[in-house]
Amino acid sequence: MALRDPVDKNLQRMEGRRFAARCEAQISSIERADTLREVSRLATSLVLPYAITDDYTARDALRQVETRAEDRARELILEQIHQFSRAEDSQREKHKRAILDTWANLTGPLGHLRTWAQNKLTAAEQQQAT
Repeated sequence: MALRDPVDKNLQRMEGRRFAARCEAQISSIERADTLREVSRLATSLVLPYAITDDYTARDALRQVETRAEDRARELILEQIHQFSRAEDSQREKHKRAILDTWANLTGPLGHLRTWAQNKLTAAEQQQAT
């Protein structure tokens, strides 16, 4: 019934556009976020409603949110690692513990970044050792 009724089809399309607009607002919030915890929260707070799961506009918008959140998280991680490498030798262990604590917030669609971040941190530590 919903596939043939033009009113239902238009309502579904309108809901898809509305969801895409919410995703755009979420992307703006992600770009302003300055902590990994906030980026992770913003990346996981939007859920695609079942009624519009077939709408490509809505799915693309949600994918863009996740992509932008991943990019922003990578930027913040690289910034943390840069601060770690610039820290004095006596403060490095403290920085490392703080960094590892913040990486615990990488969950959901950002969970795979933990391994990437750990590899970057290991490379920074090895570079400092030489």
